[in-house]
Amino acid sequence: MTTNRGRKDVIRDRMAGTGESYNVAARNLKAMKDMGATREAVLTQRWRPADSLDVPCPCGGTCEPGERCARCHAPHRHVARYPGSTTEVETWVDRYECLGCPASYTLTVVLPGRPWGVAETVVQGGAAEPVVRARVFPGVAHPLLRQEEPYGD
Repeated sequence: MTTNRGRKDVIRDRMAGTGESYNVAARNLKAMKDMGATREAVLTQRWRPADSLDVPCPCGGTCEPGERCARCHAPHRHVARYPGSTTEVETWVDRYECLGCPASYTLTVVLPGRPWGVAETVVQGGAAEPVVRARVFPGVAHPLLRQEEPYGD
């Protein structure tokens, strides 16, 4: 466990080595820590659907088998995944599209250990109430939240 003083020393060392301000150095150190999780989140979201239903889905094996369409009875194929909550960072939405007609459906899935961002509790408002706010990893497309700007820009 790192003490607050130890953390500040690490930030100051980075400041001395790079010429960054304290806040920029702290953000860049945090970004380096989150880099592995960011890569996993991007890989979880960005994949191409399989050309055939005979091969495993390239999403990582977490999808449900596609149901049969109620209209044309063709199978549905897993085609996309995107973040499914504004605060629960391990909640994703899987989109399935029918191979025979324009029908589609979505399923909400929880992928433990594969977050799309970081949830942080921040104090907000005049009453100083704590609220949960999610920060989207760079490279992850969230339908309701903006992705975080790359550090140092």
